[in-house]
Amino acid sequence: MLSSLRLHFVQLASIFAFAVSAINIPGYGLKLSPRGRFFADSKGEPFFWQADTSWGLFHRLTLSDAETYFDDRAAKGFNIVLAVGFTQFGIDNPNRQGDLPFIEEDPTKPNEAYWAHIDSVVEVAWKRGIRVAMVPAWGQYIHSSDNLPGPINSTNARTFATFIGKRYPGLPKILVADTNPWWTNKTAVKANYAFGGVAPKLKFTDWSPVYDELAEGLISGEGKEAMITIHCTNQWFEPGPIALASAMLGDRQWLTFDSSQSGHTDFPPNPPIPWWNARRGYEPVELMYQSPKRRPLVDNEAHYESRYDNGNSTYSYWNASDVRIGSFQAVFSGASGATYGNDNVMQAYVPGLYEQDGSGPAESWVDALQAPGAAQMQNIKKVICDRKGDYFSRVPAQEILVGDTGVNDQHVVATRDTGGEYALVYTPTGKPVTVRMNALRLKSKNVKASWFDPIAGTYTAFDFDGASAGASHTFTSPNNGSHSDWVLVLES
Repeated sequence: MLSSLRLHFVQLASIFAFAVSAINIPGYGLKLSPRGRFFADSKGEPFFWQADTSWGLFHRLTLSDAETYFDDRAAKGFNIVLAVGFTQFGIDNPNRQGDLPFIEEDPTKPNEAYWAHIDSVVEVAWKRGIRVAMVPAWGQYIHSSDNLPGPINSTNARTFATFIGKRYPGLPKILVADTNPWWTNKTAVKANYAFGGVAPKLKFTDWSPVYDELAEGLISGEGKEAMITIHCTNQWFEPGPIALASAMLGDRQWLTFDSSQSGHTDFPPNPPIPWWNARRGYEPVELMYQSPKRRPLVDNEAHYESRYDNGNSTYSYWNASDVRIGSFQAVFSGASGATYGNDNVMQAYVPGLYEQDGSGPAESWVDALQAPGAAQMQNIKKVICDRKGDYFSRVPAQEILVGDTGVNDQHVVATRDTGGEYALVYTPTGKPVTVRMNALRLKSKNVKASWFDPIAGTYTAFDFDGASAGASHTFTSPNNGSHSDWVLVLES
């Protein structure tokens, strides 16, 4: 009898939690910049999205582990971490503390102990100046890869999301990770293609009503200031929309920032399904930038450091150079920041306690924190934020480059300040770059020139006479043999 009463009390406490805001941190929320293209903090100051990915953070790490994790990420300049509330590990899979996310596997009945741990992790992060961008629930809980419905649907999505919105106001929300709202049976598409001949027509499902219910629930719980995007996969089905948040649901008022997933492969992963190439993450960024409505935008899942190409051990894994080059290219192409990931940190791999998923060489998440790419990511923010002028006036500037800018991880990209304070050119190869000087629009012909080292985060100034440079000028990097990529910095 006592045991029954205790269970009843826990259930009542968990249901009551829907009406309680457990996290209320002044100044936590982000907002749009004045022209809508960038993020700003609650005071209107520039916020460069420098994110790390730890999908398994809440589920697999203890609070002490979380302190270790955030201490390291704060020291490396990260200010956002992507994490999942209702994780991909399963509705019946308990977290490290032994707690399940819901009572009776019902998304309208949150288990208070599970979410209280998440509260504590969010607070640990904030003490170190890091915000959490939360995925309320992984995509498989809306529908499976085979297009079968999951436990979150149009009847309960709003209730679940209202709980998330009330409990976690201010946290950026990323809906339904790693799937798209327009879907069919992916397994059947691949199999039919492999069989050859004329493939049978498959049924497509528009799952966007569930997304709408989730978004409206978040807004109901948090308010209209909620920052929301969706996290598409790196593939899409024709003739449907391409895998960008704005292409899928760009007409929704609740979609406040745009995102893509350029993914982890440089060859067709699932023919004949269209896909983004991980070596050309700048392409979805360019398309998002051209969207009719201005929004902040990020490539929110680029190739993870130490993940095999396509997650397959037959191939080599992505290294620090790969992820650094891709992130510089994305930011200079118009992204409002960069999202980094390490394959073992992402899944919070703990040897002896959890199985590693085989998508990269196994290494404990603690050791993987020291992968070199993580420390190098802060230099993207540095070279942008070190500049004079209005942070919010930066634009892509491919028009200043002369000649073939290359493709894939050899693609040269440029960005500049519309106020005429600076222009930046990122060359992944270190080969000479020719700049159209009369297109720079700098305020002064007295140009200060330097090369920025994207690994060391240091500048090397060099003599340059902008007044006599002519219509175009070729610049040669100091290529020191340790790496090939450099940033050319030209300032008024």
